[in-house]
Amino acid sequence: MSVDLHLHTTKSDGSLTPEQVVEAAAKRRINIIAIADHDTTAGIAVAQAVASTHGIEVIPAVEFSSKFNSRDIHILGYFIFHEDPELLTYLKTLKEARAERAQEMVQCLRNIGFNLTFEEVEKAAKGASIGRPHIARVLLRKGYIETFSDAFNKYLRRGGPCFIEKFTYSPKKIIRLIHNVGGAAVFAHPGLSGLDTYIPKLVDMGLDGFEAYHVDHTQEMTKRYIEYAKQYGLIVTGGSDDHGPVSKHGVRMGTVFVPNEVVGSLRRRVQEIRRSF
Repeated sequence: MSVDLHLHTTKSDGSLTPEQVVEAAAKRRINIIAIADHDTTAGIAVAQAVASTHGIEVIPAVEFSSKFNSRDIHILGYFIFHEDPELLTYLKTLKEARAERAQEMVQCLRNIGFNLTFEEVEKAAKGASIGRPHIARVLLRKGYIETFSDAFNKYLRRGGPCFIEKFTYSPKKIIRLIHNVGGAAVFAHPGLSGLDTYIPKLVDMGLDGFEAYHVDHTQEMTKRYIEYAKQYGLIVTGGSDDHGPVSKHGVRMGTVFVPNEVVGSLRRRVQEIRRSF
């Protein structure tokens, strides 16, 4: 069995459709995947329908952005009831906020001389939850940048001339929401957040685990978060955080070793959460 519990699709900022993600997983002989798009669950049902023909299990998931002590923190929700009305209400608010943010970024780019429109960005998003990658694709298509990464490095990264902060919910509210809709809340790629000293506070909020196995984690980081999980009685998960071929990093699916037993631990944690509600 092969596992990748962190994949993105065109429903958020990935460059492969849900169907293509499943097909790519099948080619790589990955048996269990999680569709964990940013602030949307729109790709889950489609992926699950296709996956049944490939013998692949698709775990319903979502990735939320948040901030804690002025630092970015991403929280993954696994085995969520992805069509729950409470969840969909939260996601609708986030989608609208993302669109407003993109409009501000587009206007900023126009102000410094780029001829692009929000309508072009909407078209690039194809109905997905709009993010910076969709703006980057328009800039690349129109020849304003040479590579996809240029959009971030020159204009859209934090500290760049057209970076706009996005609306987020607090980590406490996100963790509570994930539990309310039947899922487990996992700290995504914690080694990139610089929040280790605040882990006890996050655990007190109800955090269920750490994404110890991640493509951007060193071996030392992976070991550290496995130890944190043992210390607090939490679980670990892992995945490639793949965004497809048209992305800053290119295809990364299946490049991270994730032990099979993490799936069983995740299932048991979810069962405990649901019994407590």
